[in-house]
Amino acid sequence: MILTIAHTFAYALIQTFGVSIFTLALQRLGRLKRLYRLKAFFFLLLMNAAGTMTYGEAAWQRVTTPIAAALFLIGMAFFFASHLYLGWKRLRK
Repeated sequence: MILTIAHTFAYALIQTFGVSIFTLALQRLGRLKRLYRLKAFFFLLLMNAAGTMTYGEAAWQRVTTPIAAALFLIGMAFFFASHLYLGWKRLRK
């Protein structure tokens, strides 16, 4: 039971980190004004808890592992691309 709670918490934290990187890139580009990292974390935590209670830990973790990795990798790629774009924009001035 405690291990299930720890896994759910860890997956929500990893997913929130990916979402935070993505929203930070949007903020740097001027497309987003406020970051709601805590709200995103609680939403993902509740979503993961509901999925764990509905489908069971093993089935839910099998599905959310690629999702957590994808959120992290997409967030990192978008963050890197926004830095390249802002650097290119600064060099053009």
